[in-house]
Amino acid sequence: MKKKRTGFTDILNYVAFVVVILAVLFYLSSKKYPFMPADGIHRSLNTNQACLLCHSPKGDAPLGSKHPPKVVCVKCHKHAK
Repeated sequence: MKKKRTGFTDILNYVAFVVVILAVLFYLSSKKYPFMPADGIHRSLNTNQACLLCHSPKGDAPLGSKHPPKVVCVKCHKHAK
């Protein structure tokens, strides 16, 4: 004979499933971006426009070919502590 599952077991299984899904989504979203270099030039940068002076396509140090096209530098790259 099969054992009948109770409502409590169903709820517990559902909660465990939701927790696992949330943990996987959190892990996938916790991407680590490199810090800005800790030199004198980069310490004073706080705006995207300041970054683009050097990192625009015609600047001294353009972004790499694999860099996403987003130009929100200070959102991803923070100052090292």
